[in-house]
Amino acid sequence: MLSAQKIGNAVEKHYGCSSLTMTIQDGPQAGQTVPHVHMHIIPRKKGDWANNDDIYEDLDKKKGVDNEDRQPRSLEEMKQEADELRVYFE
Repeated sequence: MLSAQKIGNAVEKHYGCSSLTMTIQDGPQAGQTVPHVHMHIIPRKKGDWANNDDIYEDLDKKKGVDNEDRQPRSLEEMKQEADELRVYFE
């Protein structure tokens, strides 16, 4: 959770958001879309969903997606994102 807090602070700064939604997914019934436990840290801004809790319904719609169905990001895309966020951890 300490790591999530540190990462969340970086996400808020980088994306200019005022809040975060954090979800932990462990198992398919929890909405897990990849075969390991993981946390989503989602930047939030006022009005991004008409009803604040609708984000959970949208997340639930993705429940059936697995790794084979998703287009992987390229190494260059992942490197670019890591480089952009790295400055917050130095």
